[in-house]
Amino acid sequence: MKRIACCLFALLTTANVFAQRNLTDIPDPDPAKELETFLVAEGFEVNLYASDPAIAKPIQMNFDAEGRLWVASSSVYPQIEPGQTADDKIVVLMDKDGDGVAETSRVFADGLLIPTGVLPGDGGVYVANSTELLHMRDTDGDGKADETRVVLSGFGTEDTHHILHTLRWGHDGNMYFNQSIYIHSHVETPYGVQRLDGGGIWRFRPETMQLDVLCKGFVNPWGHHFNRYGANFATDGAYMEGINYVFPGSVFVSSPNARRLLNGLNPGSPKHCGLEILSGGALPDDWQGNCITNDFRAHRVCRFILDEEGSGYSSRQGEELIKTSHVAFRPVDVKMGPDGAIYIADWYNPIIQHGEVDFRDERRDQTHGRIWRVTRKDMKPLQRQEIVGASEPELFELLTAQEEWVRLWAKLTLKARGADVVLPELEPWAANLDGNDPLYLQKKLEVLWIYQNLDIPNEPLLSELLVCDDHNIRAAAVRVLSQWSDRLAQPLDMLEVAVTDAHPRVRLEAVCGLAKLNSLDATQTALLALDYPMDRFLDFALWSTLNDLAPAWLPKAVKGEVAIEKSPEKWLYAFAAVESGEVVAPALALLSAPNVADGARRQTLDLAAQRGNPEQLRRLLDIVLDETSAADAERRAELLNTLSSAFEKRKVKPAGDLTPVGELLDAHSDAVAIAAANAVGQWQVAELRDELAALANAESASVQAAALNALAQLKAKADLTALADKAESAQLRQAATAALVGVAPKEAAQRTVTLLAAAKPAAAGELLAPFLARKGGQATLAAALADAKLSGDVAKMAIRAVRSSPQPEEGLIAALGKSGGVGQGEAKAWTDEELAAIAKAIPGGDPARGELIFRRTELSCTKCHSIGPAGGLVGPNLISLGASAQPDYVVESLLRPSAKLKENYNSQILLLDDGRVISGIPVRKTAEELFLRDAEDKEIAVPIEAIEEQKEGQSLMPAGAVDQLTTEEIVDLAAFLAQLGKVGPYAISPAPIVRRWDALEMTPEGNGRLNRTSSDTASTDDAALTWNSRYSKVDGTLPLDELPQLQPHRISPHLSFVRFNLNVAKAGKITLDFGDVTGLKLWDGEKPKPIEKRMTFDWPAGEKRITLEIDRDARQAPVKVEVIEAESTGRAEPIGGK
Repeated sequence: MKRIACCLFALLTTANVFAQRNLTDIPDPDPAKELETFLVAEGFEVNLYASDPAIAKPIQMNFDAEGRLWVASSSVYPQIEPGQTADDKIVVLMDKDGDGVAETSRVFADGLLIPTGVLPGDGGVYVANSTELLHMRDTDGDGKADETRVVLSGFGTEDTHHILHTLRWGHDGNMYFNQSIYIHSHVETPYGVQRLDGGGIWRFRPETMQLDVLCKGFVNPWGHHFNRYGANFATDGAYMEGINYVFPGSVFVSSPNARRLLNGLNPGSPKHCGLEILSGGALPDDWQGNCITNDFRAHRVCRFILDEEGSGYSSRQGEELIKTSHVAFRPVDVKMGPDGAIYIADWYNPIIQHGEVDFRDERRDQTHGRIWRVTRKDMKPLQRQEIVGASEPELFELLTAQEEWVRLWAKLTLKARGADVVLPELEPWAANLDGNDPLYLQKKLEVLWIYQNLDIPNEPLLSELLVCDDHNIRAAAVRVLSQWSDRLAQPLDMLEVAVTDAHPRVRLEAVCGLAKLNSLDATQTALLALDYPMDRFLDFALWSTLNDLAPAWLPKAVKGEVAIEKSPEKWLYAFAAVESGEVVAPALALLSAPNVADGARRQTLDLAAQRGNPEQLRRLLDIVLDETSAADAERRAELLNTLSSAFEKRKVKPAGDLTPVGELLDAHSDAVAIAAANAVGQWQVAELRDELAALANAESASVQAAALNALAQLKAKADLTALADKAESAQLRQAATAALVGVAPKEAAQRTVTLLAAAKPAAAGELLAPFLARKGGQATLAAALADAKLSGDVAKMAIRAVRSSPQPEEGLIAALGKSGGVGQGEAKAWTDEELAAIAKAIPGGDPARGELIFRRTELSCTKCHSIGPAGGLVGPNLISLGASAQPDYVVESLLRPSAKLKENYNSQILLLDDGRVISGIPVRKTAEELFLRDAEDKEIAVPIEAIEEQKEGQSLMPAGAVDQLTTEEIVDLAAFLAQLGKVGPYAISPAPIVRRWDALEMTPEGNGRLNRTSSDTASTDDAALTWNSRYSKVDGTLPLDELPQLQPHRISPHLSFVRFNLNVAKAGKITLDFGDVTGLKLWDGEKPKPIEKRMTFDWPAGEKRITLEIDRDARQAPVKVEVIEAESTGRAEPIGGK
C-alpha cells in the first residue's frame, strides 16, 4: 500500500508530556525584562499598565463607561483539583491620574470557577462562569459583588478552554458571546430551549431573555468584533484562517453535520485569540479600521487590514504590533481603552498546551499576568470622555466620536436610562440634524441603533436609511430591519428593495433577513438575488436562506403550485440547495417545457441523477443511452458517474433492464467506457461479464482498471483468474491479481507471492496494497508466504509497506521477514536518554541544513504539512511550531510519532461493508457521509451506511520515518523546526509572497511536446504536460536544484518551467516584484511578455496565472515573487494550499 511518510505528522499532535517535563526555558517573570524583549511596530511604544500581584492569569477584559478595566482571571485553570475551593476572580483596574498605569486594583468577585468572560453592564457585570452566565452587582457600595443572579444556564462544560467566553456588547444593544467545538449547550429561555452543538456565536437580549445563534462553527473562536457599520468579524484560536467575516446564518469549520462551510479571509494564517478593530484620534489614519489580534503561540500581536470585497471583505496581514522571543508572552485579549491606547492581556505562561500537558505540571504558571498598553509615540493620549454623568444631548453628540468605546457606551448609557427619558430629547435632536453635514448619515445610523438599543422600532427612520447613498449604512439598516421584521408593517416589501440593491453587501443582508419570514413570497424575493452577480458569501447566504425557508416553499413546488418554468434557473438553484428528493419531479418537468436554456436542462439532469428514485433515474439513463441525444461523450460519462454515485450513496439504481449499458462499453471515449464499467459493477449487471472481460484488455490502463474493478464487484472469479493467469501484459496480470483479492483472497495471495518472488524491491508496496486495504487481507497473505522465498530487499520493502499501513499485523511482518531472511524492520526504539541528548544538541544544530532535510522528497514532509499558506493539509500547519513548543517536544514528535495523539488529528480506521479498510483524519461529517483526509492528502467521502466498524488509528506518520537520517541530520531538522515562528529568519513574512508553485515534470511526453511546438506550450493546459506542486522556502525563495529540467532540443539549454496563480480580488493595476530576472521568461496567462524586475499588470477580478521559463544554464539563483501592494491600485493575493 502506497503511503506518504508524512515525516512530521505528529508535530503539534503528539502530547507534550515528555517535552514539558524537560522544560528548562523558564524565564524570569520580571515584567521589565519581558518588556525589553518586545519588538514594537515603528512609531509605537509599550508600557506596563498592570501586573501581578494586582492581577494574575487574565483571560478576558472589558472597559466600562467610567474607564475602569474589568478583568476575568483564573488560577484554577485548566482544571480544579479534587477538594480544592474555586477562588478565581474578577478584578477591576483603574488609572485615575491618566498616566497610563493602573493605580488601583480591586477584587470585585471571587469564588468563581474558571471565569472566561467579563462584561460590565446593567448596573453590574456579566460573568461567564463555566456552565452559567451570571450577573453580579455591588448593592452596598463597598466595591465588591454582594448579589449574584444566574441569567442563563445549560452551557456545555466538556472542555474548560471551550466553555462560554468572549463576552461583548454590540452596537444594537445585544450581548454576544462564544463557545467552542467540544461544547454542547441546551439553554432554557422563556421562548424555549435554545441549542448549539459545537462552536458558534450567541446573540442575547438580557431585558427580554431572547437568545439565538448568530453563526455556527469554528474550533475555538476567542475573538469577535464589529466594524463601524456593524459587520461582524471573528478569530479562531485553534484554526488557521486568520480573520473570518461573519453574518447571520453563516457556518464555519467543525460545525456538526454542516453540509456547507465558509472559509476565513486568511487561509494558512496562524491561530489567533482576541480581536479588536481600531478606531480613534490617538492612532494614525492608516491604522483606522484595522484588526488587532494575538498569535499567542508565536508571541505576536498581529495586525490585519480589511478591505471591502463584493458582499464581504478581504484581509491582508500587516506588520506586527508586537513580536518577541520571550517564551512566556502569551497575548490572549486586546481592547482599545478610553484614552485611545491599545491594551493587551498577557496570560504569561511558558506552557500553553491544555489537553496535551499534565494538568498538574509543576511548571504551569498560576500566579503571573500583565496588561500591556500600546500607544503612538507622536500622538497624545485622549482625554477620557465623561459618559456616566453626561446629559442626553451630550451623549447624542458623542455618537459620532471616532472612538468605538465612546460610541458604544454612549448608546448603552442611553439604553440604561430608558425610552421615557431618552426619546423626548432624541426626537428633536435627530430632526434638527444638518443634511449637509458629512457625518449626517453616520449620525442617523447611530440614532437608528439607539432605537434598537431601546427596542423600539422606528420605521420612518429605517426606511430613510434603506435608500440612502452609503451602501455600508444601507447594509447596516437591513440588519436592523431583519431584527425588527416581526414588528414592521411590510417587511417583505422593504427587503425586496434591498435584495435588488446595487451593492452586494446590502443584498447579502437582505437575503439573510428573508430567512426569518417563512413564506413562499420570501423565497421568491430571495431568489431575485440571482439576477445580480454572486460571490461566495452571497451564494452561501442564499443557499442557507433557501434551506431555512424550505418548509414554506418545497411542498408547494412539489404540488405544482409554483410556476417554476417562468424562472427555471432560479428554482433549480433552490432545488439544489435542499437535500429532499421531492424536488426531482418538478425539476424533470422542465425538460419538456419550452424556452428552457441548455444550462437549466443540464442542472435538471444533474439534480435528478443525485436525488431521483429508480423511475426517474431510468429516464436519465435512457437519455445517456440515446445516440440521438445532444449529450457529448464527456457529458454522458459525467451523468453515468452521477448515476453510479447515487447507488453508492443511496443504494438506488435505474429501474428496468440495465444490460443496454453494455453498448457503452464499446464507446470510442475512454471516459464513457470507464463510467459504463463503473455502473455495471455498481448495479450488478452480471449479464455483462463477458463484455467487461474483453474491456479489461483495452490499451488504456484506466479503462483496464475500471473493467477489473467491475468484475471484482460482480465476484467474477473465473474471469479474473483467467486474466491473472493468461493476460499478455504483465501489468494486466498484476492488476487482475489485485482485483481478485476481494473475490478469492487465497488464490490472489498465492499469485501475489509468485509476483513478489520475481518483483523488484520498488514494486513490493504496490503488490501488497490490496491486502493491506481489506479486512483479513494481511492474515491471508501471511498464510500464503509460509514456504515462500523472497529476496531480502523485496522483503524489506514489503515490511516497510506493512508497518506504514493503518493496522500493521505482526504475523504478516514475521512471514515476510522469514521468507526474505531479514529482520522485521522495527522502528528504532528511542530511549528517553537519546531523545534528551538530541534535544540538548539542538542549539548547535544548523536550521538552514534542517530546512533542506525537511524539503527532501523521500521524507514527504511538505506533502503532509504546510508552513504558512502553502503545503499539505494532512498534518498541522507548522508556521509557529518553534515559538509554541519546546525542543524536547519537537524531538519526541519526530522519533515517537504515535506516542499520543491530540484531538482533531486522530486517524480513524473504517471497515466498510464491502470488506475495504480505509483510514484518514476526519475532516467533516454530514448526515450521509464522513469525509476523511488520507495519507496521500486526498479527501475521501465515505457513505455512513457503508461503515460497519470505526475505530481510532495511529499517527499517519509511520514509525521510523526519520530513522534513515543520521543523528546529525535529526538534530539539524529539529533545529529548523524549533526556529519556526520565532523572531528571525524562520518566521513567515506577512508580505504577499508566492509560496505555492506548479513545476513542469520531465516526462518523454512533455519534453516531446515542447520539442514539436515551443516553450509557449508550457503556458497552456496541454494534456501532455505533467505539473506537480512545489513550495517556497520559509524566506520565500524557490530553490532551482529542486526543479525538474527539460531539454526540448539537443542544442537548446536545460530549462525548468514553474507557474503560480493569483486571486485578483479587486480589479486594477497589480505590481509584481521578480527580483533578479536573469535567465527568466514570462507568460501572463498564455501571452508572452518581456520580463522586468518589477512589472505592473492591469487585471480584472478573477484568478490569474503567471508561467516562468528558467534557463538553468544561465541562472543559478532561486526565484522569488512578491506582490507590491503599495504600488498596486488593485488587490491580489498569491494562491496557496497544496
